[in-house]
Amino acid sequence: MSGYIKDAKNGEELIGATVSIPELKIGTTTNAYGFYSLSVPPGNHEVEISYIGYTVIKKTVNLTQDLTQNFELSESKKELKELVIKTDKINGDNVSQNKMSVVKIDVKQVKKIPILLGEVDIIKAIQLLPGVQAAGDGSTNFIVRGGNIDHNLVLLDEAVVYNPSHVLGFFSTFNGDAVKDFEIYKGGIPAQYGGRLASVLDVHMKDGNTKKLGVTGGIGVLSSRLTIEAPIIKDKSSFLISGRRSYFDLFFPLRPELNDVTAYFGDLNLKLNYTLGNKDKLYLSGYFGRDDLGFGKFFGFGWGNKTGTLRWNHIFNSRLFVNTSLVYSRYNYNFDINISDNLNFTRQNFIDDLNLKVDFSYYASANSLVKFGAKVNNFVFLPGKIDPITSASIVASDALPKKRAVEQDLYASHSIKLGSRLTTEYGARVSIFSNIGEGRSLNYVGGKPTIVENGFVIQAPFESNKYTNYAKGEIYNTNIGFEPRLNATYLLNSTSSIKGSYNRMYQYMHLIQNITASTGQEFWTPSDNYIKPQMADQVAIGYFKNFMDNAIEFSAETYFKKMKNTVELRDGAEIDFNEAIEGQVVAGRGRAYGLELFVRKQSGKTTGWVGYTLSKSERQADNINNNEWYSFRFDRTNYLTVVINRELTERLSLSGNFIYATGEAFTQASQKYTVFGGSQPSIYYGARNSARFPAYHRADLSLTIGRKKRPGRVYKNESDLVIAVYNVYGRKNAYTLSYETVNNLPVVQKWYLFTFVPSITYNFKF
Repeated sequence: MSGYIKDAKNGEELIGATVSIPELKIGTTTNAYGFYSLSVPPGNHEVEISYIGYTVIKKTVNLTQDLTQNFELSESKKELKELVIKTDKINGDNVSQNKMSVVKIDVKQVKKIPILLGEVDIIKAIQLLPGVQAAGDGSTNFIVRGGNIDHNLVLLDEAVVYNPSHVLGFFSTFNGDAVKDFEIYKGGIPAQYGGRLASVLDVHMKDGNTKKLGVTGGIGVLSSRLTIEAPIIKDKSSFLISGRRSYFDLFFPLRPELNDVTAYFGDLNLKLNYTLGNKDKLYLSGYFGRDDLGFGKFFGFGWGNKTGTLRWNHIFNSRLFVNTSLVYSRYNYNFDINISDNLNFTRQNFIDDLNLKVDFSYYASANSLVKFGAKVNNFVFLPGKIDPITSASIVASDALPKKRAVEQDLYASHSIKLGSRLTTEYGARVSIFSNIGEGRSLNYVGGKPTIVENGFVIQAPFESNKYTNYAKGEIYNTNIGFEPRLNATYLLNSTSSIKGSYNRMYQYMHLIQNITASTGQEFWTPSDNYIKPQMADQVAIGYFKNFMDNAIEFSAETYFKKMKNTVELRDGAEIDFNEAIEGQVVAGRGRAYGLELFVRKQSGKTTGWVGYTLSKSERQADNINNNEWYSFRFDRTNYLTVVINRELTERLSLSGNFIYATGEAFTQASQKYTVFGGSQPSIYYGARNSARFPAYHRADLSLTIGRKKRPGRVYKNESDLVIAVYNVYGRKNAYTLSYETVNNLPVVQKWYLFTFVPSITYNFKF
């Protein structure tokens, strides 16, 4: 028996819906495209279909041959023909499913969480989970289990989003009205994912309403959004258009000191889908986002993401499902400066990513699923380019040479249930990353880009023949990675289990940025004959337990991660428009370990969760910090989050969250001195990351006021008003620091961004 599970209201395929036959104790879940397949003995069987937040249904089917059976689930209690309606149920999949270090939050729940300036944001929501933390106050950049910002693979409809942030990181690129489903993997990462060390955030856009016209939107204090979706051919094809634009820059002229400031962001999500027949579906989706910040006639900068995905789903038969995708992603950053009326220039960098991939799912039996696939990527990196806009002295553009690479990936995994208690998934991924021409590499004396002089790491001198040039298409360096994966779940009883996982990950692309930057001032560079691929091994063990008929979930996980070839900036690194970037970094090592506790309630008038992480994250590199281990910048011993939502009445709901975290680590200046009587003083810094910011904590609140409804009247439109306060008690959490001289000694001055920030948002849907 196979088919699709959909939302009865809008026709959206539901990801992770459960299809089971309790009498046989067998079941399965839908894949990322809403498809399921279940091998069942011939005869009459009662099938149960469930999905969190939807009404559970039962249907009796008579299986005498292979059967295609689609189901539609509804959020209402409306009677459905030939189906038996049951009350809503939490199915306990968190205990029984062979997944750990994975958390899925319903988008409806995300919309209830108080967020900065009232903007619905899935990344801000995952930062409230154990093992995940924000990389700064209000920032959408996130850190997972001791990894770096660039160690997270962020996907939107299978396309990589290289910078998922707007407005200096205060908003994410994901418009909540356009998102159907998302999951974050902190460990136990399946074999189909690769390319990053720490985590995978897999986001799926809505496909578009195939039943009727739908309009959703919101008007906020600083931005507004509008989503339109409708069928092209009812129940066969549909479209979605979702746009969002900030308008706080419109208020700048009201303040004379801000009259010349430009600051805005905008993004657009597009989706088309078409059902070709019972066995074929086509999807075309795209995302376009842009940020621009400017300060009068002096300087400005901006960045943007573009993605496009063309997918073809094909069902060969009831057991074999295949998805083929052509995916494009581009991230670019520019910096504009006006030196004089006759000298203006813009600096830019970008990464282009084009890939073709195919993924197979073979449902061998009710207890056996095989996945396998292949992918090939073509990358083009432009580290930097300067174009004069008007210039009397510069007659030609100055550009660092482009870098090109090709990556080929093969993977396979097998998920099998052994007996009634043990389920395991084992697999592996092979990645082959090659640098190709047209391009060049630098030649250093001694063959190494860095040397040690007087105890300091500095760039090595160049040979007389500074460059080695490579012809177009010529492969001049190749790295191969073997990445085994393993997940196992052992059911202790119907409400508890223990789980274990291991994964090895390789990362061939590296984000180079200033240690204080989280604003898009960055560029990506590939592994080559000098910068080696980063590698991480992670093992995790967990205990999972449900209480009160699965209404309350509890989990405790412990993990250990070991990293190799981490990219660490050397002391005094110069990364600004520098082709010799390999001379500014050194290969390091990392280790991270911790304990994560999670309690969640998903049913009843009061819902929410409590998460706590006790962790340690460290780095070590030759000739850095006297070769001693030091705390990673985002090492935080304690990280506590509390999220609560209370339905007060049919119209009113109150939500709140609280965060407490150990302060970030930083390198503190300890002395100020002058060399040989010079006029420019120098600052001496202490041990790397040996000081701490003050502890971080804040509380947020929001009140949602729904539309008043009269008894017996059917409403086609929905609306609500959300009043929120970010940082209720005005905590001055340090965002960055600077130094002032007191008695000829540098004294740290900590700067903060947000205290008490109220907002109001009007949301509508019809």
